[in-house]
Formats: sequence, C-alpha cells, structure tokens
Amino acid sequence: MLKQPSDYTGDRTSKDLAESVTRMLTDVYVSRIRNLADLKELRNSGEKAGKPQVLLFTDKETVTSLYKGLSMQLRRGLGFGLVHSTAEEVVREFEVESYPTVLVLKVGGGFETYTGESKAPALREYLLGFMSADVAGADDAAAATDASRSDKASAWSFVRQVEGLSELAALEAREDMALLALHGAEGEDGCKAARQAFLTAAGEMQAVVDTLLVSVPASDLTHGSEGAKALTRIGVEVSELAADPCELQVILLPFGKDKADLDMQLKYTGPPEGKELQRWVTGEVPNLVSELNDMTASEFLTTDPSEGKFPVTPKVLLFTNKDEAPGVFRALALALRGRGNMAFAWVQASSREARGVMESFKPPKVPSLLVAMPTIVPDENNPSEHRLRFGMQPYFGSLKYTPMKSFLEQFASQIEMSSGVVQDPDIIQKTLPQVTNQAEFQEHCTEPAGMCMLALLDGKAAGFEDEHKSLLAAAMQQSRSGGGALHFVWVDAPKHKSVMQAFGVMASDLPVLLALSAKRMRFAALQHSPGAEGSKSPRLRPEQVSRFISDVLSAKIKTEPLQALPEIREGDEAGSDADDPTSGSAGASADDGAVEEFDLSEILSEEVEGAAVGGTKAERLQEIEEQLKAEEEARKAAEKKKKTKKKKGKKSKSKAASEEL
Repeated sequence: MLKQPSDYTGDRTSKDLAESVTRMLTDVYVSRIRNLADLKELRNSGEKAGKPQVLLFTDKETVTSLYKGLSMQLRRGLGFGLVHSTAEEVVREFEVESYPTVLVLKVGGGFETYTGESKAPALREYLLGFMSADVAGADDAAAATDASRSDKASAWSFVRQVEGLSELAALEAREDMALLALHGAEGEDGCKAARQAFLTAAGEMQAVVDTLLVSVPASDLTHGSEGAKALTRIGVEVSELAADPCELQVILLPFGKDKADLDMQLKYTGPPEGKELQRWVTGEVPNLVSELNDMTASEFLTTDPSEGKFPVTPKVLLFTNKDEAPGVFRALALALRGRGNMAFAWVQASSREARGVMESFKPPKVPSLLVAMPTIVPDENNPSEHRLRFGMQPYFGSLKYTPMKSFLEQFASQIEMSSGVVQDPDIIQKTLPQVTNQAEFQEHCTEPAGMCMLALLDGKAAGFEDEHKSLLAAAMQQSRSGGGALHFVWVDAPKHKSVMQAFGVMASDLPVLLALSAKRMRFAALQHSPGAEGSKSPRLRPEQVSRFISDVLSAKIKTEPLQALPEIREGDEAGSDADDPTSGSAGASADDGAVEEFDLSEILSEEVEGAAVGGTKAERLQEIEEQLKAEEEARKAAEKKKKTKKKKGKKSKSKAASEEL
C-alpha cells in the first residue's frame, strides 16, 4: 500500500534508463474489452464521468509501453480501453480492418478514428486536442498554443459548462461548496473571450471546489422571472448581467446544506487570475484541520474518527513554516472528509511548541506532506506498557491541490478496499451494484461470463448494513485477487417478489447469497445461520461468505436446477404469499432432488476465450482446474488404497476397480 522510492542501479545509457522506466509503467488504467457487454460498460462509465473513451485495437498480447504511458498521463480526462483482434464482435462493431487502430468514443455518441503516425507526441497531441474539443469547443482547442493547452485541458476536465439554471437548486441544497461563473450569452460562441479567461484562471486555481461555467439564457435575466429571482437569491446582480452579458459574475456558494437559508453567498470582485481566485475561495473553506504540537499530538494520533469501523487510522500531516493551515490544505481536508478514515493536521515547523513532533517525524524538508499510520504496540522494555509505532508514506509530488488530492484519493481507496469499508458511491456501485430492474439484472448478472453471486437482502432489516459490508468486502477481495470468475450484485428482495419465488426463498430465509450460473440454469444457496437460542440472526457472517465462495471456486457446491430466470418488475413487492415459494413460483423443476457440481471449466470457458489480452482470467481458470485435478487425483488415490486393503489378495478385481476409477 505504501509507495517506496527505488534507486536506479543500471547503466547510465539512454537505452537502459528507458527500459528501467518502462518496466514501471502500469496498465491498470486500461480496460480489456472482450465483448459487446464490456463495450457497453465502458460507454456507460464514459457517459457518467463525462469522459471520452479511447479504444486501441491490436493484435499484440500485451499492452504497449506507449499506451500504458498515455493512459497514466491522461486518465483524468480520458478513459482507455484495449480490444484484441480476437474480440470479433467488437471489431465488427467498428469495422476495424487493420492493427493497430485507435479511435475515440465521444460523450453523447459517435466516434473518431486516429489517422496520424503511431508515435507518442503525435498521438498525445491528438488526444489532448480531442479532450479540449469535447469540453470547451473545437475552435478554442485549435486556437490554443501548446503551452496553454495543457493548463486549459486541466481546467476543462473539472469545470462543468452548463446551459441554464437547471442545476442551481441541487447545488443550493447539498452540503459541498460550489463556485459559479455566470455569463448572459447563449451558445458555444457567446462571450468566448470571457469564458476562455475564466477557464485559464480555473486551471491555475485547480479544482479546490466544484466549479461551473454557466450560460444564462435571456429569459432568466428578465425582471420578475423565476430565473431572475433565483439568481438574485445567490447574489447575482441581474440587471448588470443583462446590461453586459459578457462581464462574468463569479459567485461562491458556501459550505452547508440548504444554502438558500444561509444568506452567505459571496461574490468575487478580484482580478481573473488563478492564484487570487484560489486564495479567495480557500479563504472561505471551513477549517477541518487540527494544529499539531507537542501538547496535542498524542490525542490526535490516537483518536479514531470511525470509532472502530476501520482497522487503521491514517493521519495526513503537513509540515509548513506558515502561521496557519494553508487554504489548499484546508480544501483537501474538506474534499476528503470521511474518506479512508483519514484525519488532517498541520505542523508549524519553526514553532518551539512543536519541537518534539518535528523530532519524532523528521520530515525530509519543509514544506512537506506525509501520511502516518499509527499502531499501538507493547513496549519492548515493559510489555505491560504500550507505545505508538508509525508506518509513514511521504508524498514526493508537487504541493498543489490536484496532485495532492489524487495521491490521497488513491491512498484512501486502497484503505477502503482493504478494509471493506467504502464510502465512495461509484466504487460501491461498480463493485457490488444494486439491481432494481430487468435491464440491470441482465447487465450485471446474466450477461457477463462466469458466475453471478446474487445476494437477496432486506434493505430495511436491522442487520442490513453488516450484511452489505460483508458482501462488499468479499467482492473487493475477489476484485483484488484478479479473479473474474465471480461478479457480485444484490437485490432488495422484499421489493421483488418474483426473485424470491424464482429461487424458492421465503421472507424468513433472508438474507440469502446465491451462486447462479445463468448459462446452465443452476444455482446454489447460502442462508444465514440460526443465532443464539435458536433465533435467526439477520446477518451473513464474513466467515460464512468466505467459505461459501471458496466452495464455489473449488466446485464443491451442490446445485439445484432453475426452471426460469426471474423477471424483475416495478411494483413487485412481496406480500404475505412471499413466505410461500410455491405460490406462482417459477422455481426449481420437478426433479428438485437432483444435485450437480458446478463445472467451472464449462461455466467460465467463454470468459477465458475472451480474455486473450492480459490472461488474468485464463490464469485464474487454470489455477482452479489444477486445484480440481489435484483433488480428484487425491480422491482416486485414497479410494484405491481403501479398496486394496479390503480386497487384499484379489488382484484381478482390484485392478478392474482401479481401471473403472
């Protein structure tokens, strides 16, 4: 989890140095597109994030260094996918005839094919220009110089340009701060110079708050209109904006819910410069940062913000010579509040009151940022006493908001995933999506190759949060291990009676975890165990889930036939007849007594065929097959030994029995 610097010990030649660096490149930001279902998922994620998606069609088995490097550099503004030539249905979808081919899927539909040379500078320039074209207009990108384009691409990647006031009510209602730059001209070419100046300043300011560039239609600037009233409420001088539409008015909505009642909206009147704008915005950020000195250090370092929900309590420390916590650091603490159980503190390095802290942590320089991971351990000299031990992760990047936030977000995500305590809704939905309709059921459960781990939960039950946490931790563990054999989803079962009936589940059985092979129409079920004094415990305990998954992967699970897949419909809440699985049930067929072992070789075969690039799932399947083979050989050997003892002296019969095995 903690990054460590690595000394370069090779020859000081350009070739050796280049080879050493390229070995460190990663393809973690490149999605493998094996079929149309993967393509649909990539498109959906791109639309949701507002990112164009780059596709590389190739006949190579591995991701090239060039593509790895581009995906690492441009990942914040673009998504990256790789399609191997064996993914025939995707190749046909785009009528690709030669390899390599690069195309970009636009947000909103359509795509463009790259026709330039296959060199990093040319391809990177093309992709940067494409990002700019999609977010701020092709004319702006074409007119920008190389020096300014990178800054503008950075601004355009987080400044949302919207038409009208449709988002204003939602911005006022939510807790987070928001910065609005409003102009009165409609259309892409309206107030072009003013928009470009603000985007440049925003790029220098960086994404310290949610930032919007709003084009206000003339109808909302009319005196007495609902739009004019809403603008006045947030501090906009409507008459001035109507008289001079291109004189941008910059408004900051403060931190706190129901901003309309706070009456604290602020208007920026300074120069259109990024540093001044950042200073003004961060000056209004609430202070969630502690000052650390010799008196406060012990309490801060030992306090657990999650009160035991997380196994670790990372502390983000900034060492500075300033007399107060810098605004950018306060903005980081606000943006990442609650993420990864992190707490933020700053240390005035030159302060006499912080000498002990400086001696303990020994920061490499001032200013500097590091993440400390305190652990309470027994004192080596006195086992009855305890002391703090620290694991520390220094931050070596630029002390600017965007790179520091990226570093801390990755750190928080690793802690959340390893702990099974995730608060990022995007990560939760991707790892353990909730299914609410038939389209989602097909997308997440029945269409992907492999096996669907379908959890039937009761969202109103007292133990729901614990059940969801256990399943999320299991799903993340499978994701981290690289196993694509299983994919997890959950259904709020009482709201979907047909799902319960299809699997013969009663309301009193919940929660239930199902291992479903839609291809073979068979399933196995794990139900919660009785609790104390015979009462039912409303929890799928982590050890139960882990054991069940292990049995699924080792093909030890006995299965039941499924007559038909459930149809998830609106208004399908379970009533009293939900406790009777035979009432209109589409469940098991007449041969309910039939049981069968999951054959993972067959279930996963289509996924392995589509995983030629990277080989992760193929390696996983091979591992499973080898394990099954070893178990079968061990079983045969044990039976042979048993028969030999029973029929000692009857060599001919023993030989015949061995041949049958």
